[in-house]
Amino acid sequence: MDDDEGAISRRTLLLGGLSAAVVAGGAGVYAERNSPTVRRLLGGCGGTPAVPHSDYTLTTGTLQSAAMQGSLSWVVALPPGHSPGDGTPVVLCLPGLHGGPGSMTNAVGLPGFATASGVRLALATPDGGGTSYWHPRRHGRDPLGYLLDEFLPMVEQRFGVGGSKDKRGTLGWSMGGFGALLVAQQRPDLVSAAVGMSPAVFPSYDAARSGHSYTFDSAADWQRYGLWEHLGDLSGTAVRIDCGDGDPFAPTVRELLKRIPGVTGHIGSGCHDNAFWRRSAAAELRFLAARLTGQQ
Repeated sequence: MDDDEGAISRRTLLLGGLSAAVVAGGAGVYAERNSPTVRRLLGGCGGTPAVPHSDYTLTTGTLQSAAMQGSLSWVVALPPGHSPGDGTPVVLCLPGLHGGPGSMTNAVGLPGFATASGVRLALATPDGGGTSYWHPRRHGRDPLGYLLDEFLPMVEQRFGVGGSKDKRGTLGWSMGGFGALLVAQQRPDLVSAAVGMSPAVFPSYDAARSGHSYTFDSAADWQRYGLWEHLGDLSGTAVRIDCGDGDPFAPTVRELLKRIPGVTGHIGSGCHDNAFWRRSAAAELRFLAARLTGQQ
């Protein structure tokens, strides 16, 4: 699982099962059954679809980054028949906590779902997220700068994709869902569409740091990069957000769906896991294709 909720230990599962058994009636049982831990324990997160066959071509490589002070791996998936300069849009695909480029191809399987949906997008995934929350950090590394000033220009120049705002989008899951929205908020001149799959957005600095000490370095850091106070900045971007109803971020996502101008998306059945992201992928890729290529 590539997410920001963390693995569930045997002890946690036992405690979750015990608490579900102890709560004996009415709304208490409903609340327990709909907590993320108990939903998984009871098998209530929904099935995990197999990743469809992909006709996309994968290219992998490394990029020496000044912003990240080292060499980072990447993967780019290109649709069949692509030739440089043919107008193929580029989508920056940002993994969740500790996720790498393989998360896009294997865990979520975006090239397979793009093939099955008949959309033509260049899907570009960088390494370097780690626990960074995709913004500059006090240790001196800057994953946002790497993503937008180094990685994206390299992808566009090498593969002949994107090249203008109307041909660029972002997509991410969990921490990467936050990152996808952050890119659109910080650089509204750069991308025209953004998709957050269960985005790990927090409504305050204290909420972010509670159990997630790696998210922001200070209250000022959260104020600048935390998104919550800057949702109006997304008014010029086509935004879609999807989240499972058993996801710990579902309450926050409900607020995002109210507060982001023109946003679309939904709260569906599911949890904070690859199963939900795979079930959502086809619709989200079609959303991006409709905005970036005119495909319906």
